[in-house]
Amino acid sequence: MDWLLFGSIVSVNLFIYHHWVYPKFLQRYAKYRDVDDKIDTFESRNYVSNDVDSALPNITIVMPIYNEEKHLGAKLSNLLMLDYPADKLKVVLGFDGCTDNSVAVAREYLEQYQLHGISLELDVAEDNHGKVHVINKLLMRHKSTSDILVLSDVSALISIDAMQIFAHRMAEEGVGVVTGDYQLYEHGSKGEAHYWNYQRNIRKAESITGSIIGPPGALYAIKAALFEEIPVDTINDDFVFPMLLVSRGYRAVLDERISIIEMEATNTADDFSRRTRIGAGNVQQVLRLRGLFSSQNGLTSFNFFSGKFLRTLMPFNLLALFVFTYFLTNSDSAVIANAAWFLWLGQCCLYGGSALGLLFDAAPVKQPWASLYYIAVGYMASFYGAIRYIFGLDRGTWIKISSAHPTVADFQKQSVVIPKRFSDILISIVALLIITPFVPLVALAIKLNSKGPVFYRQLRVGEIKNEYVEVFMLIKFRTMGVESESKSGPVWAQKQDTRVTSVGRFLRKTRIDELPQLINVLLGDMAIVGPRPERPVFCGRLEEKIPYYLERTRGVRPGITGLAQVSQGADTCLEDVKNKLYWDHAYALSLTNFTSWLKADATIILRTFLTMVTFKGN
Repeated sequence: MDWLLFGSIVSVNLFIYHHWVYPKFLQRYAKYRDVDDKIDTFESRNYVSNDVDSALPNITIVMPIYNEEKHLGAKLSNLLMLDYPADKLKVVLGFDGCTDNSVAVAREYLEQYQLHGISLELDVAEDNHGKVHVINKLLMRHKSTSDILVLSDVSALISIDAMQIFAHRMAEEGVGVVTGDYQLYEHGSKGEAHYWNYQRNIRKAESITGSIIGPPGALYAIKAALFEEIPVDTINDDFVFPMLLVSRGYRAVLDERISIIEMEATNTADDFSRRTRIGAGNVQQVLRLRGLFSSQNGLTSFNFFSGKFLRTLMPFNLLALFVFTYFLTNSDSAVIANAAWFLWLGQCCLYGGSALGLLFDAAPVKQPWASLYYIAVGYMASFYGAIRYIFGLDRGTWIKISSAHPTVADFQKQSVVIPKRFSDILISIVALLIITPFVPLVALAIKLNSKGPVFYRQLRVGEIKNEYVEVFMLIKFRTMGVESESKSGPVWAQKQDTRVTSVGRFLRKTRIDELPQLINVLLGDMAIVGPRPERPVFCGRLEEKIPYYLERTRGVRPGITGLAQVSQGADTCLEDVKNKLYWDHAYALSLTNFTSWLKADATIILRTFLTMVTFKGN
């Protein structure tokens, strides 16, 4: 019990330190630190040309764009109003495989920019390569012709003298990154408003005491000569780009005179998805920027540990506290047991209530409940994202769908959605508990039979929603030899497939190879029952040949098993896929009411079990 008590005390103190002690200490330290040891000589041009203009640095504003027609016009108008010499300013738009009218909107502004004497460059790529790829390409291209490189989001409007202030602050010795005061035009909830106000205060204090730990990606500037490319798989690029300079000894400062107004309002689903991605990125950046822990970085190292590192650790810390307090409820000491009961039940109420609020999109509006809810949901999303990254199951990019595309019909009622997801989680947990003791035996058989990893990961297409298509990394027991498609490329399964190992053939016959997908179910990528998740390379080909092929997962998670899977064998040709499409749409019809869904899922699961025990898998 002693170690449980010690662990609980440490967990509670870490939480208090990160959320209250550290911010208070930082703000008090910043308040009493002497920051007035030099005179600020900045004076705005007020749109009047003067002799100083010739000495101002060349600035290139780079904006990666993917389906941003909603805000692009307003952003380009905003940049036209900037108070900066036109011959010293260039705007570069990097279109990354846009499928909407973003390029057409930008071309309408070419003449206006030409009349104002501002260079507007459109870099149009037909294929989507990702934001980091666009940034690396464009910043490297303009690095040699610019003094300052500015990155900005399309949805963020900025104050008219922002470029002048960037130029003024960059002239200070040791400054490598400059950003402004980031605010949301419209908050999604009171909890979000309180959170962002809390973050603004911390950033201001960090800027005074050392360097801010991660500027807002909506707008920040870096010295062009210091720019270095980063890996294209970087998740939180707006953190990694500037913090690389900080790790090299340069300061990242915030200037409150620069206003950044985020126009893109968030909803609960968008915010959860964003924070999930940030959670995955937090783990990645702590590993890649571990040099910031060095004492050579002074107070910045302290800020990085107390802020970003503990924020990454906090979901795991809270999980540990939950476990510790549960076991402490059996303590021989009545005081400890009662305190543990109080803490544990409080956590149950907070996490359970937050999960229900998230599920039904019903966030509390009164304080302090709104803030507690926002914090709890945020850490749920961060934990979810961190687990995905640690196990290599991160989704990769989300592909937006053109706004002209028909929206997903809301054919599933809450009376089906909620119990279906609950049953998926329950079945997955029970099944994982049952199969876990046998996993080492399966792993040993795979390793003895052929060289290569035990598990096999492959990118698959998930649920199609209104705004995007989910893609995820499916995990299975490996049944084929390593690099079995290195020569042939992606191909359909075949009867008596020579690529399959002898152990793999047994795993397929019994469907045991599919069992690791229970992890995908718990993570929300899949359901127990649903259409088969297809590989992206095949989806494109099949959509061309079979009308409405992609509709099979529209509003429906793909499943480990399904009506098509138990009614027909593996796909070996186009005709097989066409036949399965009927079964997939028939299953979607069963989701329109509770009774038909329950009957369909129970029947499919039973048929799947019979397939496994009779060795009739494919």
